[in-house]
Amino acid sequence: MNKTLHLAVFASILISLCSLSHAQTCQNHKFSNQNTYTKCIDLPLLKSFLHWNFTESSSRLDLAFRHVGTIPSEWIAWAINPQGLKMIGSQALVAYQRLGGPFRAYTSPIYSYNTELPEGKLSFTVSALSATFENGEKTIFASLQLPYNTVTINQVWQNGLLNGNAPAAHTISPDNLHSCGTLNLITGAAN
Repeated sequence: MNKTLHLAVFASILISLCSLSHAQTCQNHKFSNQNTYTKCIDLPLLKSFLHWNFTESSSRLDLAFRHVGTIPSEWIAWAINPQGLKMIGSQALVAYQRLGGPFRAYTSPIYSYNTELPEGKLSFTVSALSATFENGEKTIFASLQLPYNTVTINQVWQNGLLNGNAPAAHTISPDNLHSCGTLNLITGAAN
C-alpha cells in the first residue's frame, strides 16, 4: 500500500475508535463523587441515564439521574409518578443553576401542566439530594424512601430552558412527550 492509503486507513480507524469511546452509555460510568451503583439504564430519549441501588427489604432507592450534552441555561428533572405515565402527579427531582447562583437540586410535586417546577415536599421522603454540572453533564443524586413493597415505578424525565431564574415549560417535541416508562427496580426491566 502506498503512504496515502496507509494514512487514510489509520485515520478512519482512529475516527471509529474515538466515536465509539464517546458513545454515551451508563455502563462503566465513573462518578466524580465516587458513588457506585449496581444497576443502570440508558433511557431511550433526551440523552439521559439512570443509575441506582435498590434495597428491597427497606424500599430504599439510591439513584443518580444523568443528562448529557447540556448547557448552563437548562433545567433537568427525573420523577416518579405513582398515578401513571404522565406529568401530572409526578414527584420530581429538579436541578438547575439560578443566575449568579450555584447549580442545585430540589424537590417539586407536579400539579398542573403550567408548572414552573416550584419547590415543594414530595409524597415520599428524599434525603442526600445534591447535583453536579461537569463537562456538559448534569447529574441529580438522591436517596428515596419509597412505599413498602414498591418494586416497579413509573418514571418520567425531562429537560428544558430557563426563563430567568425559573424553569420554563419544556418543548413539545416527540422526545419530550414520550420520555416516560416503567422500571422494575430489582430486575432493571424497563418499558
